[in-house]
Amino acid sequence: MPTHAPPAPSSQRLTKKQRIIVRHEKSKMTTKHVMGLQHPLGINPLGNYYMDASRPDFPGACRGPSLGQLSRLTDELIMDILHLLSPCELLTLGATSRVLYGLTHLDDMWKTLTIERFKGDWTWQGDTWRATFLKRSDPQYNTDIILENREALKLKYFYSDVLFQSFYCAAIGMDPYVSVENIDKRSGLTLDEFVQEYEKPGKPVIITDGAKHWPAIQKWSTEYFLKTWPEAVLRAESVDVTITNYFKYAEGTKDESPLYLFDKNFGERCEGILEDMEVPVYFREDFFGMMGSQRPDYRWLIVGPARSGSTFHKDPNATSAWNAVITGSKKWIMFPPHILPPGVFTNDDESEVTSPVSLMEWFSNFYASTQFPDDPAERPLEGICREGEIMFVPRGWWHAVVNLDDCIAVTQNYVGSQNLRETMEFLYLKRDQVSGVVDERREGLYEEFKDAFFKSNWTPEDESESSKDEAVLTEAEILKRKQLKATWVENERIIEQIAKKRTEQGSCCEAVSEKLSFWEQAKLGTSDKKDAENGTADVVESSGSGGFSFSFGFASDDEVEAENEEEQ
Repeated sequence: MPTHAPPAPSSQRLTKKQRIIVRHEKSKMTTKHVMGLQHPLGINPLGNYYMDASRPDFPGACRGPSLGQLSRLTDELIMDILHLLSPCELLTLGATSRVLYGLTHLDDMWKTLTIERFKGDWTWQGDTWRATFLKRSDPQYNTDIILENREALKLKYFYSDVLFQSFYCAAIGMDPYVSVENIDKRSGLTLDEFVQEYEKPGKPVIITDGAKHWPAIQKWSTEYFLKTWPEAVLRAESVDVTITNYFKYAEGTKDESPLYLFDKNFGERCEGILEDMEVPVYFREDFFGMMGSQRPDYRWLIVGPARSGSTFHKDPNATSAWNAVITGSKKWIMFPPHILPPGVFTNDDESEVTSPVSLMEWFSNFYASTQFPDDPAERPLEGICREGEIMFVPRGWWHAVVNLDDCIAVTQNYVGSQNLRETMEFLYLKRDQVSGVVDERREGLYEEFKDAFFKSNWTPEDESESSKDEAVLTEAEILKRKQLKATWVENERIIEQIAKKRTEQGSCCEAVSEKLSFWEQAKLGTSDKKDAENGTADVVESSGSGGFSFSFGFASDDEVEAENEEEQ
């Protein structure tokens, strides 16, 4: 590559829709803003090349001279190759050229290597996964060398959007995205008001006085956890780590997507912690509780630094949920069940969900497009849940959550009268998607739930059940139990009709498919994947994937339309 040639661009081509979204976002990112961000390895966004190249003293991009023949490869391909190498090979390769030294220091690779090799058995070092890996591999390794050499070994005149992107997403913070708060905030809500105004219509609300009286509000903090349960082992995504090590990591990490501590067994692992909290009065009707210890996973302790959180998802098994913030604050963005958030893709039954790799990437690429939808009714609900406040998440709502600062929270999923039908339908019709239990129980969880529900709602005429319980029921209690059982029976009747209709429609589609050619089936979306796997059809898949560029030249609408006409 000639010295003054621009760096290799991304090999991915943007579709029209994706270009419009990215162009809308880029207008907010000024030259001054990007130039003010200093990558720790000296990597610059691609747009900076065109500005630097206009200077008479510009020596040229260092990518070509430093990489030699490897410069013919795109940054994505080079990074794919580096991800295949062992730690020893990365260290060796990094000594061959200045650019490769920088590339082999990118921390995301070392994060993967550390977790794959050591699981949670590591102690965080400084501010990088590379130092953590090397110190864990060799306790005698002097990690101070990394800090001492960092400034001297920065890359100069190296430009790459691919490599700058994750740093940018981690560095920009959430300030541009916190001004909108349109989720209702209520205090002093009665149970009936909550049910009628929020739970029954399925409307989110932040209950501002929901947890302010909990002992946890006065007690829980980083220091309290370190003093009370320093060696308790909790789950942070795919690894088990001690509280001490997790807080040390959370304090020093610069990850774009920090590890998020999300533990379901904290009640057993942190002795006495459940005494500091309680289930709010609004959520105490929980039919899954009738299953006792056999209920699906339902309660979690959530801890994480700023930028950590959950990408867009719906809560499991069509349950509703509440989330109480003890320390810190959380940004929520929510879409109703029928509106798929931009940048999120799912199949018809929502069994598979694909979204950007990080929360910050989603906000950077897609947030602005949600503020001015064609239909104002499609604008998302947003809000910040602060210390002592509780967010109510109705069943089926898409939601993403990001911590604005170091945050400790607890959350719980539940099934009440207002979402019983939806949970029954999910357990009955989507048995392969049931979660929170071991695989062997997924298929039969509906029947387990039904059995526990009817046993817990026995009435005197149920001789087999009443003989097992000597409790005396009031007339009101008997009436309520009869109504609950009648509700279950009616819901089940409707669900069985839905299942029967789907079966008939499936049989009809299969019959039609047998009479169509493969390509006719493909056009209708009914082709059999087995045909392709068995070699009876020649299938070519093509998909567009949007890139992410920090350059400042944007295509006009006329250019986009002309480009589409050429493609046609």
